[in-house]
Amino acid sequence: MKLVLSIVAFIFTYGLINYLIGKRIYKSINNKIKLPPKLFTILFILLSSSFILYELIKNYVPTFINKLLYFIGSYYLAFLFYIILLFVISFIIYRIFKNKKLNLDLYFYSIILSLILVCIGTYFSHSISIKNYDIKIDKTLKDDVNIVLVSDIHLGEVIENKRLNTLVEKINSLNGDIVLIAGDLVDSDLTPVEEKNMLISLKDIKSKYGTYLSLGNHDFYTNRSDELKNMLTKVNVNVLRDEITLINDSFYLIGRDDTTVKRYNEERDSLNTIKSSMDNFNSDKPVIVIDHNPEYLDESISNNIDLQVSGHTHKGQVFPINLITDILFDVDYGLGKFQNTSIVVTSGFGTWGPPIRIGSSSEIVMIKLHN
Repeated sequence: MKLVLSIVAFIFTYGLINYLIGKRIYKSINNKIKLPPKLFTILFILLSSSFILYELIKNYVPTFINKLLYFIGSYYLAFLFYIILLFVISFIIYRIFKNKKLNLDLYFYSIILSLILVCIGTYFSHSISIKNYDIKIDKTLKDDVNIVLVSDIHLGEVIENKRLNTLVEKINSLNGDIVLIAGDLVDSDLTPVEEKNMLISLKDIKSKYGTYLSLGNHDFYTNRSDELKNMLTKVNVNVLRDEITLINDSFYLIGRDDTTVKRYNEERDSLNTIKSSMDNFNSDKPVIVIDHNPEYLDESISNNIDLQVSGHTHKGQVFPINLITDILFDVDYGLGKFQNTSIVVTSGFGTWGPPIRIGSSSEIVMIKLHN
C-alpha cells in the first residue's frame, strides 16, 4: 500500500510539474510561432511520458522501441532539469524587476538555452579525456605500477558496442600494467548487454597483470550479479567480490562489493575480514582497494590502505549537481590524501540517465604508483 501511494504521489507531482512547464513553454513559443494547441499537447505528452513508458513496458516490447523511448525520455529529463532551473531564475528576475517593464521574454530564451546546454552536454559526454596522477607510497614496490582506472561505463541502451570498443582501444593505448574497473559496468539491465554480446570486447584489453573489477550499485540493480560475474570471467575479467589477491608478489588488490549488496540480503565484508581471509598476509606490501562508492573511505584509512580507487559520483555529471556531490563526499572527484591513504575518484566513462555531461568529462584515469 505504501509503495502504491508513493507511485501515485510521484506520478501526480511529475504530471503537475510537466503541466505547468508545458503551459509556459507553449505560451512563449506561441508568441513567436503560432502552434496548434492540440498538436503541441500531444507531442508534449509523448515527450514527457516517454521515460516512464520505457520503465513500464521495457520487458514486453522489442529492443528498438526500448532504445527509442530511453533516448527520448532521457534527453527530455535533461531538458526538463535545465528548463525548471532557468524558469525559476527567470521568475526571480521578473519579481526583482516587477516595477520595471522587461521587454524580454526570459522564458523563451530559457527554452533556447536549455536546448543548447543539452547539445553541449552531448558533445562532452562523447569527448574522452585522460587524467594522470602520480602517487608516492611509503611501502616498498618491486617496480613502479602503471594503473589504468575506469568506472561507471553503464553498458546498456545508450553505451553500446561501438562506445565500448573505443574505450578498449584507449585503454590499450595507455600500456598500463593493470586495469581496474571500479563498478557500474552495466546500467541496471543485463538484457541489452546480452543481446548485443557487449562484454566480448573486454577480452581485448591488454595489460601485464590483467583486468580486475568490483561491482557497483547498478551492477547489483540487474539482480543478476552472480551471472554477471560468470559472464565476465569468460572474457578474462577478474571480478573481486569482497576478495583479496596478491599481484606479482608485489602488492595486494582488494575488490569490494558496493554497499548496495545489503538490499539483496547479502553482507558486505569489512576490510579486516577480507585481509584475514588471505593466508600469510604481509602487511608490509602495499594494498589497493577498489570500492565503487567513495563514501566509505574511513574504513580504508583506519586499515592503513595505501590507495583506494572509486567512481560513482560522475562528478555530478551535470552542473550544478557537482556542487551537491562536492558537499556529500570528502572527495567527490580527483585525488585526496588522508594520513597514509590516497584516494582517486574518477568522473567515470559513461553516463547514467541523460547521455550528457556539463561541468564533467568522460574520462580514463592513469595512475603511476611508486616508492
